[in-house]
Amino acid sequence: MIKKPLVVFVLGVLLMAAIFFLIPINLFDGEVHFNTGLQQFTEPLKLSLSYFIGIGIKPGDLKDVESFNLTPAGYAMAVIFIVGVPGLIAYRMTMKK
Repeated sequence: MIKKPLVVFVLGVLLMAAIFFLIPINLFDGEVHFNTGLQQFTEPLKLSLSYFIGIGIKPGDLKDVESFNLTPAGYAMAVIFIVGVPGLIAYRMTMKK
C-alpha cells in the first residue's frame, strides 16, 4: 500500500485526468457556438473533456459548430474532480497518520 500522501495525490490527479480526458463522459457545463450560415446562436450543453483533444467526436457531430468551450462552472467542476478529490484523499492520509 502507498504510504506517502504526495505520491497518492500525483497518482490520483493522473488517474482522474486520464479518466476524464480519455473517456467521453458528458459531465461538465459548456457552450456550443453554432453558425449555420443564416444565423449564429449559442446553446448550453454538457460537454466531455475528451472533446477538447478529439476523442469521442464523430465528424457529423461537428456540423455547423463554430466552437465549444466550458463555462466557469464547467472549469470549476473540472478542477474539483481532477485536483480536489485526489487532494482530499491525500489530506485524509496525512491526517490518519
